[in-house]
Amino acid sequence: MKQNNLVKITHSILSGFIPALLEFILVYSVEPKANAWLLIQVTLFWFSCGFVVYWLNLKSIVKSILFTVLLSSPWYIAESVLKNTPEHFIPLFIASIVQGSIIGFLTKWLNSKIIQEK
Repeated sequence: MKQNNLVKITHSILSGFIPALLEFILVYSVEPKANAWLLIQVTLFWFSCGFVVYWLNLKSIVKSILFTVLLSSPWYIAESVLKNTPEHFIPLFIASIVQGSIIGFLTKWLNSKIIQEK
Protein backbone atom coordinates (compact mmCIF):
# COMPACT_ATOMS: atom_id res chain seq x y z
CA MET A 1 0.00 0.00 0.00
CA LYS A 2 1.33 3.43 -0.86
CA GLN A 3 2.33 5.71 2.01
CA ASN A 4 -0.21 8.36 0.94
CA ASN A 5 -3.10 5.87 1.14
CA LEU A 6 -1.94 4.65 4.55
CA VAL A 7 -1.87 8.22 5.85
CA LYS A 8 -5.33 8.89 4.39
CA ILE A 9 -6.76 5.76 6.02
CA THR A 10 -5.10 6.59 9.35
CA HIS A 11 -6.41 10.17 9.27
CA SER A 12 -9.89 8.95 8.29
CA ILE A 13 -9.90 6.56 11.24
CA LEU A 14 -8.77 9.33 13.59
CA SER A 15 -11.43 11.71 12.19
CA GLY A 16 -14.04 9.07 12.96
CA PHE A 17 -12.70 7.79 16.26
CA ILE A 18 -12.65 11.12 18.10
CA PRO A 19 -16.30 12.10 17.48
CA ALA A 20 -17.39 8.49 18.06
CA LEU A 21 -15.65 8.46 21.44
CA LEU A 22 -17.08 11.85 22.38
CA GLU A 23 -20.62 10.76 21.48
CA PHE A 24 -20.23 7.48 23.37
CA ILE A 25 -19.10 9.40 26.47
CA LEU A 26 -21.94 11.92 26.08
CA VAL A 27 -24.69 9.33 25.66
CA TYR A 28 -23.34 7.09 28.42
CA SER A 29 -22.96 10.00 30.88
CA VAL A 30 -26.49 11.30 30.18
CA GLU A 31 -28.09 7.86 30.12
CA PRO A 32 -25.89 5.32 31.99
CA LYS A 33 -28.53 2.60 31.57
CA ALA A 34 -28.57 3.05 27.79
CA ASN A 35 -29.02 -0.08 25.74
CA ALA A 36 -25.72 -1.46 24.41
CA TRP A 37 -27.19 -1.39 20.90
CA LEU A 38 -27.84 2.34 21.19
CA LEU A 39 -24.24 2.94 22.27
CA ILE A 40 -22.98 0.83 19.37
CA GLN A 41 -25.29 2.67 16.96
CA VAL A 42 -24.16 6.17 17.94
CA THR A 43 -20.51 5.14 18.03
CA LEU A 44 -20.63 3.57 14.56
CA PHE A 45 -22.63 6.45 13.14
CA TRP A 46 -20.21 9.15 14.27
CA PHE A 47 -17.19 7.05 13.37
CA SER A 48 -18.63 6.65 9.87
CA CYS A 49 -19.38 10.36 9.56
CA GLY A 50 -15.84 11.35 10.51
CA PHE A 51 -14.30 8.68 8.29
CA VAL A 52 -16.39 9.65 5.26
CA VAL A 53 -15.95 13.42 5.69
CA TYR A 54 -12.18 13.00 5.74
CA TRP A 55 -12.19 10.45 2.92
CA LEU A 56 -14.30 12.76 0.71
CA ASN A 57 -11.86 15.54 1.52
CA LEU A 58 -14.56 17.96 2.72
CA LYS A 59 -12.12 20.61 3.92
CA SER A 60 -14.79 23.17 4.82
CA ILE A 61 -16.18 23.07 8.33
CA VAL A 62 -19.54 24.30 6.98
CA LYS A 63 -19.68 21.38 4.50
CA SER A 64 -18.85 18.99 7.31
CA ILE A 65 -21.66 20.40 9.45
CA LEU A 66 -24.15 20.19 6.58
CA PHE A 67 -23.09 16.64 5.78
CA THR A 68 -23.49 15.43 9.37
CA VAL A 69 -26.81 17.26 9.88
CA LEU A 70 -28.23 15.74 6.70
CA LEU A 71 -27.05 12.26 7.64
CA SER A 72 -28.46 12.69 11.16
CA SER A 73 -31.90 13.86 10.08
CA PRO A 74 -33.45 10.34 9.97
CA TRP A 75 -32.17 9.81 13.50
CA TYR A 76 -33.80 13.09 14.62
CA ILE A 77 -37.11 11.85 13.25
CA ALA A 78 -36.75 8.43 14.89
CA GLU A 79 -35.72 9.80 18.28
CA SER A 80 -38.05 12.79 18.53
CA VAL A 81 -41.06 12.44 16.25
CA LEU A 82 -41.62 8.68 16.21
CA LYS A 83 -40.96 8.28 19.94
CA ASN A 84 -43.17 11.30 20.69
CA THR A 85 -40.35 13.15 22.45
CA PRO A 86 -40.04 16.46 20.56
CA GLU A 87 -37.86 17.85 23.35
CA HIS A 88 -35.04 15.63 22.05
CA PHE A 89 -34.96 17.35 18.65
CA ILE A 90 -33.02 20.50 19.60
CA PRO A 91 -30.32 18.70 21.65
CA LEU A 92 -29.83 16.18 18.82
CA PHE A 93 -29.58 18.99 16.27
CA ILE A 94 -27.07 20.91 18.40
CA ALA A 95 -25.00 17.77 19.01
CA SER A 96 -24.90 17.16 15.28
CA ILE A 97 -23.66 20.70 14.64
CA VAL A 98 -20.99 20.36 17.33
CA GLN A 99 -19.87 16.95 16.04
CA GLY A 100 -19.84 18.23 12.44
CA SER A 101 -17.66 21.14 13.60
CA ILE A 102 -15.27 18.79 15.36
CA ILE A 103 -15.05 16.54 12.30
CA GLY A 104 -14.52 19.56 10.02
CA PHE A 105 -11.81 20.94 12.29
CA LEU A 106 -10.07 17.56 12.43
CA THR A 107 -10.24 17.23 8.65
CA LYS A 108 -8.72 20.68 8.12
CA TRP A 109 -6.07 20.12 10.78
CA LEU A 110 -5.04 16.68 9.52
CA ASN A 111 -4.94 17.91 5.92
CA SER A 112 -2.67 20.77 7.01
CA LYS A 113 -0.34 18.21 8.61
CA ILE A 114 -0.04 16.41 5.26
CA ILE A 115 0.78 19.67 3.47
CA GLN A 116 3.43 20.56 6.06
CA GLU A 117 5.07 17.15 5.68
CA LYS A 118 5.46 17.53 1.89
